[in-house]
Amino acid sequence: MKFRVYVSFKEGVLDPEAEAIKKTLDTCGFTEIRKLSRGKFFDIDIKDKCKNKEDIVKKISDEVLSNPIIENFKIEKL
Repeated sequence: MKFRVYVSFKEGVLDPEAEAIKKTLDTCGFTEIRKLSRGKFFDIDIKDKCKNKEDIVKKISDEVLSNPIIENFKIEKL
C-alpha cells in the first residue's frame, strides 16, 4: 500500500525560501499573491504483508520525516 506524506512549516514559522520566491514573483509582475508557502512530500510504499501500515507511516512521519516543533505533516493513502 502506498502513502504520501506532506510536510510543511507550522503557521508562524519563518520560511525564507518561500519569502524569496514571493519577492521574485512580485518583481516579475505577479503581485496578486498574498502568501506563498513551500513544503515537501515523501512517497512510502509499505509491504502488503505488513500489519498496522497507517501506524507505521504515522510514526515514521512524526519521528523521522518532520520536526514536530516547527513542522506539520499530513498523510494521504495513494
